[in-house]
Amino acid sequence: MDYSRIRAISLAFLLAGTTAASLPAATLGKNRAVEYLKYFDPMPQKNFLNESQDRIIKKRSFKPSELPNTPAVQNPELGFFAIMPADKLSDLDLASSLLQTKYCNGLSALIPWKTLEPGEEKYDWTTIDKLLELCQKNKKTLILRVSTCGIDLPTADEKISSDTPQWVFESGAKSIKYIDKNGNTHLMPVFWDQTYLAAFSNFISEMGSRYDMNPLIHSVGITGGGFGGGTSLVPTVLAGQKGSKTDNNESGFRTDDQIEDYMRKDLSMTQKQIVDHWKYVADLFPQAFPNTSLNLAINPPTPNRAGEDALDEISDYLVYRYGQHVYVTRQGLKNGKHGFDDYRVLLKFRPDTYAGLSLLPTVTGEDMTKIAQTALDDGICYIELPPELLTSQDTVVQHALEKLACHMGYQLISQKAVIDNELAQGEPLNVELTFLNVGDATPKRPVRELDKDVPSSYKVMIELKDSSGKAVAQILHTPETKTESWKSGQPVSWKQALRMPTLNPGEYEASMAIYDPNNKKRLQVLDGRSADNVTPAMDMPLGKIRITAATHSSKTGGTLESMK
Repeated sequence: MDYSRIRAISLAFLLAGTTAASLPAATLGKNRAVEYLKYFDPMPQKNFLNESQDRIIKKRSFKPSELPNTPAVQNPELGFFAIMPADKLSDLDLASSLLQTKYCNGLSALIPWKTLEPGEEKYDWTTIDKLLELCQKNKKTLILRVSTCGIDLPTADEKISSDTPQWVFESGAKSIKYIDKNGNTHLMPVFWDQTYLAAFSNFISEMGSRYDMNPLIHSVGITGGGFGGGTSLVPTVLAGQKGSKTDNNESGFRTDDQIEDYMRKDLSMTQKQIVDHWKYVADLFPQAFPNTSLNLAINPPTPNRAGEDALDEISDYLVYRYGQHVYVTRQGLKNGKHGFDDYRVLLKFRPDTYAGLSLLPTVTGEDMTKIAQTALDDGICYIELPPELLTSQDTVVQHALEKLACHMGYQLISQKAVIDNELAQGEPLNVELTFLNVGDATPKRPVRELDKDVPSSYKVMIELKDSSGKAVAQILHTPETKTESWKSGQPVSWKQALRMPTLNPGEYEASMAIYDPNNKKRLQVLDGRSADNVTPAMDMPLGKIRITAATHSSKTGGTLESMK
């Protein structure tokens, strides 16, 4: 493969992306000094200002609407995802048992690049395919990430471990050695090296051609060289021992300071280079996966204030350009502490997309109690859990998981649904509806505008079936208060006169659903019209409607979609 030509093309795109990124997102007014200070003040405040986008970031304290006998709902974007351990990705028995755990909505897998492309343009998709087969069998989904460094499982034929295939380094890609706490040596690619980028770009394109539009995939992680499939450029498993520069060059780096110092001084890495690289790599993923949700880890590239600033620029670029196409995940939570900067990024993008957390096995029951509240405050919609937590018998952990499961994401309860039980042909169907959202996020339906998914409203669908059970009409309308504005604990009620199709006189069974006309999918909601029996449902029965012969011209309203 002619990597020199690919490197030239990659560099051209990188420079073009840098020019576009330098343009202002909007014409911004001057910020008041007090708001400017709030943005940079790390002390908890009521709100903060995102200066670059001129958006007020509001804090809130989630107060769950406690209703008796209210189970959790399961929708594709929501819930708990069991993290498959890196050394057990092929353990299908473990994967199957985790998928059958209470509240589990799917799997989360971080797979080394070298596993999927052991030789140049020689692909092995077995690991992904088998996990997807299990998800399909259990009606669950998969969060898929690829790692280029950080897992580094030892292999018999490698003296130095790496997630990046050996053939990439043999092609001329630059690398950095580091030593973990056990004294093992690892190799990580220099993330902006053009030979590395060319090979990785080809791989992502091939993966997209195989898995884009697969309904079993929850989201695909965006990475371009970050540790463990994320955005952090510094390994978290370093030995932490001080050593001379000469020793490091010969045997490998032992501390994060040494690696960052080497990147900046010897490899001329700058913050602008970090940001430009991530913007370039991030654009590869929407091109390869235009129809599949993506996932960005919102961890600082470097562990300092400059890293936080770089994270702001990267996340602003991605979410404001691609909208709900890109989810955001705070990875590697090891305890219940609520870090200010990552927390602020979650709040900033809550109106635009869905947000998640990924926890480490070090999280305790006390930590889970704290996370159960702070996650709801932040509007978290999904959490990736290690098996130790998902299957824990600790009552404190179980209580926290139950609280999260019942309030995480959007949790819609139908409290009232009344329709006409008789009408003449041509007359509108009058409906009176009330819904309550007891979740921490609003239900946002992505609608594509150019290359951006803009949050929009789900439709409410009234479906009519004839005496044989065949659907003969779907009557759709958008609620007066659109679903992306259905805030927690605030009942939404409205009345609507819906235009009816011309149906033969007779009786029809009516049902109701929250519906996405783009993909023809229905949301699972809670049928709470009977307080004693709140049950999850995709369709809620509304009873029979009698259609009589028309006797005069009738009013019309709403929209409809007839079934052929």
